[in-house]
Amino acid sequence: MSPLTATARRFRAAHHGPRPLVLPNVWDAASARVFAGAGFGALATSSGAVAETLGYADGQRTPSAEMFAAIARITRSVDVPVTADIEAGYGLAPGELAGRLADAGVVGCNLEDSDPVTRELADPGRQADYLTAVHTAAGEALVINARVDVFVRHDHARSHATCRS
Repeated sequence: MSPLTATARRFRAAHHGPRPLVLPNVWDAASARVFAGAGFGALATSSGAVAETLGYADGQRTPSAEMFAAIARITRSVDVPVTADIEAGYGLAPGELAGRLADAGVVGCNLEDSDPVTRELADPGRQADYLTAVHTAAGEALVINARVDVFVRHDHARSHATCRS
């Protein structure tokens, strides 16, 4: 078993522990070290905060290479699992997305169910297919948090289910 898969298994198990899993949002290596040093057992990146530190606006406006490089710096700076907010996947094919996440050293990701620019909800069938393909490509080495923006928007006419792999 790869070290990434072993860490992902521990991260997945922490979602089902006796206490709620609290994932503070980090935006760079320094903030990651502060939160890990404070005792948090896992961290999450914030796409908006990472984008702003790189000089971009949120909404997949950061070039994917820069976003993944920033995420990799975060994961290298701490010894706790990191899950990354990768918006809607930056237009990457599922296999490429899974590979970049593994290369960055993350064990989890947040994938939105809406277009980051128009804020229109994704077609549920197409979104389910994309999530399935990412999961198939990554296997056990990645915990996927499939976002459900419909609840934030209060648009209950089109509901999606939460999916965690």
